[in-house]
Amino acid sequence: MTAARLLCASAAAFAVAAGLAAGPAAAWPAKIPLPVDGPATNAPAPPAGGVPDLWFPVGEEQVLDLQWGIISVGTSRVWTEWIREYGEWLLAIRMRTRTTRVLDAIYPVDDFIESVVDPTTFLPRRFVKKINEGKSRYDEVTVFDHVRRIATWRSVRDGKAKVFPIEADTRDIPSMLYWFRRERFEPGDPRAFQVMADEKMYTVLPRPVARETLRTAEFGQIPCMRFEPEAQFNGLFVRKGRLWVWVAEDDRRLAVRLVAEVPVANVKAVLVGVRGPGNDRWVGRGQAANLARPVPR
Repeated sequence: MTAARLLCASAAAFAVAAGLAAGPAAAWPAKIPLPVDGPATNAPAPPAGGVPDLWFPVGEEQVLDLQWGIISVGTSRVWTEWIREYGEWLLAIRMRTRTTRVLDAIYPVDDFIESVVDPTTFLPRRFVKKINEGKSRYDEVTVFDHVRRIATWRSVRDGKAKVFPIEADTRDIPSMLYWFRRERFEPGDPRAFQVMADEKMYTVLPRPVARETLRTAEFGQIPCMRFEPEAQFNGLFVRKGRLWVWVAEDDRRLAVRLVAEVPVANVKAVLVGVRGPGNDRWVGRGQAANLARPVPR
């Protein structure tokens, strides 16, 4: 499992139910550009009262250091910004993962994932996946129609397409990860949720295990809930090693650390920077130091 997929797999641990989406499904985009690492400085802003208040600051950017054992192998950036399509204000959740320059010579990774979300229902309209890993290339778009409960997947590279059923509350991985940030869990919570990944429907059990305090170099001691998520496909558990996720128990509920146990070594994603709006412990303590932190390439 690559470091990029570790991050996606961890996100797949978190899904919760939502209401039936309203309004028309998103249309196929003519061309989706590959953005730079982070929010655009000239991103449009909706007028006051033009969009609902969300439980996280739009414009927030998270920076994660990806590690294989004790070696840094890449960086993931996860950010949000407003976009306007067909007269509507929508939320874009974006993630870009790139390997370091050293690893580029062996197995280069440059992945981009985007979820375009209706901010009222917080259900996805469109999911974009551009994967460049070694010699593998994928360029795919999935459009959700929650009214008819179907999703349409299309490969931009070869034109193949298929339609598959979804539930009224189905989310993709990025929208699920952000929706999860409004939830509160207690150890032993038995809830299970639905998520779409790789054109399949999975049942995800977050499995909150215990409250723990993490010591971090960037943010000090962080009270967290530790999760050990599992996923089911057609009623059967999907197990490819074990995964642990530590989520901060404060208003932002950021994933502070992710650890996947694989045969050769543990793969980690460690939150090292938070940028954007706000002046809390995350941005206030970490932003100045991490703006100067060199990004592995």
